Amino acid sequence: MDNKVDECPLCGAIGQLVSTETVRSLVTGIAISPGDNFYVCLVSDCEAVYFSDNTVIRQGSVTVPVGWKAGATPKYACYCNHVTEDQVISAVVDGGARTVGDVSRLTGAMKNGNCLLNNPKGRCCHEDIEILICRALGQ
Repeated sequence: MDNKVDECPLCGAIGQLVSTETVRSLVTGIAISPGDNFYVCLVSDCEAVYFSDNTVIRQGSVTVPVGWKAGATPKYACYCNHVTEDQVISAVVDGGARTVGDVSRLTGAMKNGNCLLNNPKGRCCHEDIEILICRALGQ
């Protein structure tokens, strides 16, 4: 039985639609057709990063470490400015940051961004940084 298009063919999780521009920017060695709709698999222990109805792109074909995947090093919170999750947490714990603006000021995250092409999720890291702030504050 074939999976639905938005289900990861490796783990069955529902993926998030991602721009073909993002996939083209971050993937090597695989031909990307202009009409393909790609999804990103957010399951940490699944080898798939992107998938479409006829293609699965694994971590080894992505040019950056995919931070939410198991074993990724480093784990970037902000891909555009190479700010790691550890740097965000340190800004909260050691630097007193309480907001995304504080983290940006202390780490340089979210400055001069080109998220569509740099972040494997194809979107701004703002929400991911908010989650890290809450985690660091124990919320």
